[in-house]
Amino acid sequence: MNSNRTPLLAANWKMNHHWENCEQYCAALRENLPEYFGASADNPAVVAPGVELAIFPPLPYLSLIYRLLEDSTIFLGSQDVSRYEEGAFTGEVSSLMLSDVGCDYCLLGHSERRDMLGETDADVALKLKRLQQAEVMPVICVGESRAQREAGRAVEHTLAQLSELKDELGSFDLGGFVIAYEPIWAIGTGHNASPQDAQEMAAAIRTWLRDSLNDELADSTLLLYGGSVSPDNIRPYLECPDIDGALIGGSSLDADKYAQMARIALELAG
Repeated sequence: MNSNRTPLLAANWKMNHHWENCEQYCAALRENLPEYFGASADNPAVVAPGVELAIFPPLPYLSLIYRLLEDSTIFLGSQDVSRYEEGAFTGEVSSLMLSDVGCDYCLLGHSERRDMLGETDADVALKLKRLQQAEVMPVICVGESRAQREAGRAVEHTLAQLSELKDELGSFDLGGFVIAYEPIWAIGTGHNASPQDAQEMAAAIRTWLRDSLNDELADSTLLLYGGSVSPDNIRPYLECPDIDGALIGGSSLDADKYAQMARIALELAG
């Protein structure tokens, strides 16, 4: 991790947990990570620890999680957003609606949505514009398949995904978006990219940002690693100079494990 960038641990619950689980989860975070709690109307300026935490629950529970965490410095994120601003789009949720319910972050282009729901780079570009308008920070997911990695095309493919978003990314303020590298073959499989491979990709992404946009954006943008991250393996990823946190799936469903990973990140952040 680079000391000039505040690390982020993003907990992507996917389509898991229910109302009771949400309450139990947030109660466990309150017990295990008390330094993230304590804000109030009389004392709103609780100093956040040196690692940012963000919870991405299923859509119906956004308002519930917001209420359960309203006295904390933990952020709220959505797993997706509509590419449309408003109108007759049944089942869609706009970026302004996410902002209204307190969302700070939103995932874009997760490989499961790309693979199972046919989401394209063009869709991601449109959604980027919507989130920028609503001042919700995008977490843009990119990464390669097993076949692409074995063919030696991992970096080429991942940077091509970003190249499709170049115009949109160039219009953001410094630190205005996050990029999550998630090799498709490592998501939910128990197989990880090695820390060396993850660092190589993160360095390539940062170089692309520098060459395609500017030095300031390259230096300020958080780069996360995602793919079967757990308390047992997160440390070497966080020790990589270009990796600024993690996008965590299955392990983030357990509040104790998520808190363990937060503790490791806090230790490394000093």
